[in-house]
Amino acid sequence: MASSLPVLLLWYIFPIIVFLGSDYIVTIFKLKQRFNLKTPDITVPFLIVGMHEISKSISTFSILPYFLLTILLLGIGVVVFQAYRYRDIMYGRFFKMFWRLTFLLAVLIYLVLIIASIISVL
Repeated sequence: MASSLPVLLLWYIFPIIVFLGSDYIVTIFKLKQRFNLKTPDITVPFLIVGMHEISKSISTFSILPYFLLTILLLGIGVVVFQAYRYRDIMYGRFFKMFWRLTFLLAVLIYLVLIIASIISVL
């Protein structure tokens, strides 16, 4: 367990590093002005990889399939919400809302995994 502690600590600070790196990339390449991409839009895939690695380190299975199922259900929920609220489904609005909600969900699950990891180490 002692040899995996530095690796685990790296995964704890991984979201901060990725967020700052993504912010730098968005700023340097002016992705917000060109493609309307923001920092959370780039961060999501890295958070998914981090969730997979942390969940493998604290248990015998990965949380990745459950997270993918959750974001599929989130997509269905966003479609139903937009159909009810706007009486129309506009693909641009759907993907933007879906991806930003996926970011929030990924951050929340990542924090829960970090807390569970700290508890399991103690």
